[in-house]
Amino acid sequence: DDGQEVAVKVRSATSTQGTREFDNELNLLSAIQHENLVPLLGYCNEYDQQILVYPFMSNGPLLDRLYGEPAKRKILDWPTRLSIALGAARGLAYLHTFPGRSVIHRDVKSSNILLDHSMCAKVADFGFSKYAPQEGDSYVSLEVRGTAGYLDPEYYKTQQLSEKSDVFSFGVVLLEIVSGREPLNIKRPRVEWSLVEWA
Repeated sequence: DDGQEVAVKVRSATSTQGTREFDNELNLLSAIQHENLVPLLGYCNEYDQQILVYPFMSNGPLLDRLYGEPAKRKILDWPTRLSIALGAARGLAYLHTFPGRSVIHRDVKSSNILLDHSMCAKVADFGFSKYAPQEGDSYVSLEVRGTAGYLDPEYYKTQQLSEKSDVFSFGVVLLEIVSGREPLNIKRPRVEWSLVEWA
């Protein structure tokens, strides 16, 4: 009733993967809070309804600011780009140093970094996130999750998950912020398809 604009994420109840991601995101966001993570305002998990409610991020995803309309790209001057990079880094650092057990995001990319009304960066979309292995645990071997162009090659090859996978993906985001180029673009010459290889 306070007039706050919200974003509503609705999961398909018929999808088992969607249900798993919904439960994962709900459980994780109920436990963590940081100024550079998109907060969970509420949820519904009744009958066939699986809904997550977040504050509306009026400046949208970083991806749109980097590759969207030219007018949107002009907003990202160097101080703003630096502020976005630092904000996203703080959010990831909080996840990786979360008291008790660190959290690995597993899908760090420019479309999962949202910008609020003051261009403050907030890491979003925790559906693939996992708690990191604790001391004494064997490595975590999971089905590889992530997005092409951002995926840590070591994680892809070994299926061993660690915070380093998020750090690699965030490095790709930093390259995007600095260069204004997409992580993968097959319309470019072959040697320039991958931003990481090009850089």
